[in-house]
Amino acid sequence: MDRRSFLAAASTVGVAGLTGTAARRQIGQAAHLRPPGSRSEHQFLSQCIRCHHCVTSCPVDALVILPGVGPGAAATPAIDARRQPCDLCAGQPAMHCIDACPTGALRPGTTRRQVAIGVARIDQRTCLPFQGVVCRACWRACPFSGEAIRHDALGRPYVDPPHCVGCGLCVHACLTEPPSIHVEPFGSKRRFPRETPP
Repeated sequence: MDRRSFLAAASTVGVAGLTGTAARRQIGQAAHLRPPGSRSEHQFLSQCIRCHHCVTSCPVDALVILPGVGPGAAATPAIDARRQPCDLCAGQPAMHCIDACPTGALRPGTTRRQVAIGVARIDQRTCLPFQGVVCRACWRACPFSGEAIRHDALGRPYVDPPHCVGCGLCVHACLTEPPSIHVEPFGSKRRFPRETPP
């Protein structure tokens, strides 16, 4: 059994009975994670023409097409961070999805630190360091570790929202199942106050 499998099994204490949907609801995930550079959910839906150029241009296949037809969010691009997060086109001169968008639904010129996909939230009830297990998976995965994800004196992680862009790399890396960290989309229209260390 590898380390990830062992820690995932160990984390099931206190997680039993929670489905992925229930866990997300408790953390407050209310909308879809949109591609980097997207505007408010309303603006995005009004400008996205469902051409899917952003989806086909993504070098890591982070974007999926939501099912369905007709008005609303159907057939629009979104990110499923647990399946494949956005790596912000690391090592690339620009973000491919933004460059590929023909309508401005993804704002041209948006930098990696301005993408504003959402903000990560940690569920302290299931996060391994809060159960006394050493883990830095989310911190290691974060492109802005030490800024967006920090640790308190006991090694427990917390998120500093002004530095978090919501890429979802931490969600993908989390060792618990369901993940103990989720990205709450900016499209949910919630306010994100600065968190204090636990």
